Amino acid sequence: MTDASVYRCPACGAPADPKAATCAYCSAKLQPVRCPWCFEWVDAAAKDCPRCGAAAAPPAAGAGLRACPSCGSEGTFSARALGAARLAGCSRCGGVWADSESFKRLCEDRATQAAYLGKGTVAPAPHQSDPSKDPVVYRPCPVCADLMNRFNFAGCSGVILDACKPHGVWFDVDELRRIVLFIRGGGLDVARDNERQSLEDERRALEQQRAADDVLGRYSPGFLTAPVHITSAADLLTHLFDGYR
Repeated sequence: MTDASVYRCPACGAPADPKAATCAYCSAKLQPVRCPWCFEWVDAAAKDCPRCGAAAAPPAAGAGLRACPSCGSEGTFSARALGAARLAGCSRCGGVWADSESFKRLCEDRATQAAYLGKGTVAPAPHQSDPSKDPVVYRPCPVCADLMNRFNFAGCSGVILDACKPHGVWFDVDELRRIVLFIRGGGLDVARDNERQSLEDERRALEQQRAADDVLGRYSPGFLTAPVHITSAADLLTHLFDGYR
């Protein structure tokens, strides 16, 4: 079996440097691109990715999208139906676009998630990152070209995604796989529990504030301004308790 983890010259099959313009053995022209489904180097002229079997050449189905939000390349999208979702990957940088309905399917449908992980078993292992350290870059939607909003998926995943509410969500290299693994690992359940706890804490804080307001409302208007002669701790306690009567 051919070692698909190594980029090979399409003419002679020799190992080649993806950064080189020509093959060092036969001088054939090299056109390396990233497979958007397993992120390995393949030749742009290859019909299928030798590693995961995905189509490496961008078909006409991806022609409706504009320039890639990450690398700015045009005409590099490869469309694929995956379970209940339809995705489009950039063959230059490995980013993936999911329309709004497909993004919903990815979040909710376990069969679609399993289908993606089945294709992405050779992708880089997911990693944890601190979103606060990532550079803030607002990217254009590949459908309408308006700048997309950034958000931390589920509020606790640590994966910052770019979203155009009417059209879809953009994933940089490995982000889609990290999101799917996050969901499959119960991340959304944790996020829901955190949200419920946050709402409960807010409710309790409001109740405490209302109770404090009620206590203050029991004092007479002249309580804070009328002269009071307090000469001992007993006088102070008596005065305070009088405010509750």
